[in-house]
Amino acid sequence: MRDKSRLATIFGSVIAALALGIAVPGSAQAASCSGYQCDGHNPNIQTWQSGPVTPYDIDLGSSNHLELRWGKTDGDQYGWARLEYSSIPPAYNITVERCNKGGGSCETGLGKKAAGASGWTVKKAGTSNTYTTWTPMYYNPSTKQVRACVTPTAGGTKRCTAWY
Repeated sequence: MRDKSRLATIFGSVIAALALGIAVPGSAQAASCSGYQCDGHNPNIQTWQSGPVTPYDIDLGSSNHLELRWGKTDGDQYGWARLEYSSIPPAYNITVERCNKGGGSCETGLGKKAAGASGWTVKKAGTSNTYTTWTPMYYNPSTKQVRACVTPTAGGTKRCTAWY
């Protein structure tokens, strides 16, 4: 009986630790985000000083739009991709690309999300059938530029917004 009680105590402690581990990163993320350490964070739970705004977008047809979004938090600028579509998620993956402004080093395929990805898709407020899926956010310092890209999952041509 004593072993069952000890096991129950250990199990309860593990559950409590997991709950804290899950709750703390989301709340700490929004409070202590700065620079490259913010790469991969969810922009929907971030506190923004300015933005988010959409400087560039592409009409993909069939009521589908790819947007490059940006906003500032803690004085730093970040960019992410957002896909807006009606009803059924199109067979697309969306990503962010980040490159040096002077050429050279580029990072492609950042934050890859499939249209309709769980936890990264919401129904647009005030609409009956319009949804948005977004990528994580990526730091965009003055030496870099970012753009949003969409690639059909069954193969096809990648399309990207202009650089920002």
